[in-house]
Amino acid sequence: MTAMAEKLARKVLRSFGYDIGKVGTARAAYDFEDEAREKISLVLDHTMLSYECLVTLYQQARHCETTGLPGSYVECGVWKGGAVALMALANLAHGAGRRHLHLFDAFDDICEPDPAIDGERAISEAEQWADVRREELSGKLAPLSGIYAHRGGPGSIDEVHALLCGTVGYDDEFVHYHKGWFQETLPALDKVPDISEIAILRLDADWYASTKICLERLYERVVPGGIVIIDDYGAYDGCRKAVDEFREARAIKALLNHVNADCRYWIKP
Repeated sequence: MTAMAEKLARKVLRSFGYDIGKVGTARAAYDFEDEAREKISLVLDHTMLSYECLVTLYQQARHCETTGLPGSYVECGVWKGGAVALMALANLAHGAGRRHLHLFDAFDDICEPDPAIDGERAISEAEQWADVRREELSGKLAPLSGIYAHRGGPGSIDEVHALLCGTVGYDDEFVHYHKGWFQETLPALDKVPDISEIAILRLDADWYASTKICLERLYERVVPGGIVIIDDYGAYDGCRKAVDEFREARAIKALLNHVNADCRYWIKP
């Protein structure tokens, strides 16, 4: 590893609370971790994901590419595009051709949690970051103004496009933006081309209602061997409930793999 690459890798790890000294002499905790670190450094300012989530996501996308698993990469909850850009980087490094990327997001502040189902953490974060009282929350499809202010605001299509097609160099012909609430965009899915098969379905949908509709509308399109990632399973009660109900109703027995305190994934049989 060059001195510059080593310095960059240490900077990436420090940003996640890791300090392992000389990167080149450290024993990697993940397969292909040195490769993943290099890619992560390019998207770090565009994601809220932890290091564990990012390095695991790169592994998952790399696996899809090296095994030739068919299908698009679909993300529901994009923010500033760091996660989907990491998947795009895996495709550029290992794919035989470009995959279609489908990005579903309001590209605005997230909608309200439902206090009856989404849990205390969701309510507390809304109170803290959106300056709203819990008795005012009803789960309506309206932006929680200011919820992302402490993170630099919500992402925009222009910002995500600049990362994907500028910084990363992905062909914009294969990038598709679906702007709006999931409850509005997903019912029109049959009109969307190039999404009949999904290799990775990554859900960063936070709440019960949004997670539920994503699974109901998209899961059947995930190919056997495809990967379903639930970013907020351990974070919000509503998300966990939506996933547990869905898996039980469809008798899904695949192991719900643990990435970190919040994130889980399973591989579709």
